Amino acid sequence: MYEFTPDGLEELSSPSAKSPATLVADSWRVSEGTVVGLEHHLLRFSTSVLQHTALSADHVAQCVDAVLERLPREGEWFPRIAAVGSPESAILRYHQRPAPPASSEVVLARASHDPRLNPHVKGPDLAALMALREECGLVGADEAIIVDTHDRIVEGAYSSLMVWVAGEDSLTIVAEDIPRLPSVTEELLVTIARAEAVGVRESHLSVADLDGAEVWVVSALHGIRLATSFVSGPPLLTHNPRATSWQAKWRALGRTISREDTGKSPHFTL
Repeated sequence: MYEFTPDGLEELSSPSAKSPATLVADSWRVSEGTVVGLEHHLLRFSTSVLQHTALSADHVAQCVDAVLERLPREGEWFPRIAAVGSPESAILRYHQRPAPPASSEVVLARASHDPRLNPHVKGPDLAALMALREECGLVGADEAIIVDTHDRIVEGAYSSLMVWVAGEDSLTIVAEDIPRLPSVTEELLVTIARAEAVGVRESHLSVADLDGAEVWVVSALHGIRLATSFVSGPPLLTHNPRATSWQAKWRALGRTISREDTGKSPHFTL
């Protein structure tokens, strides 16, 4: 764990037993020095920090540059950058975490409730969302799916859902008016779809609408995972090579981290 100071990133020799509150956070997978959508993650993080803390744009940009210098060029990693503490005196931290094994399939279950207090900001609700995922693990699921009072899909605890509804050729995403985190991975996949003239539509999909559908659970850690079942939900389409081919398209967007990237962080303004 590193903390950003006027002298750069300094390793915390003895982190406090009580972790400060997370105000904003972001993570991305580094695979042998290559990252998909890194600039999107850094922009989302930096914009949220400027909106929800008193930190200056220069301070945030300098921290981002320091993180870019430290990102590993070998191995599989899932680093995390965060603003912690209070909005008035926030501290920026960097955690260089090994990545868990990548997976291509996932079992879903409804979350028991929606614990989010800040649905548009990644960070403040992470602990509560992890608790949801662990709760769904008790019924054999890998991911908790938050639904609204009408059983309409909102998002996964740590993911977004993209759906190929049975009998349709277009890719369906959750409607914009449903409060949820803007997903970098979803955004990149939508860009791929439009570049290939694949229709993309927004919808208020209920869990029942997933009957016979191909359901993608997308995140920066795994890219696309194909949902193989929905506990207490409808049967899903689980044998389609489309998820594999689109995963390759997503990976092809990866860019090798370069030392030349440092010093080029935009100084964000609101």
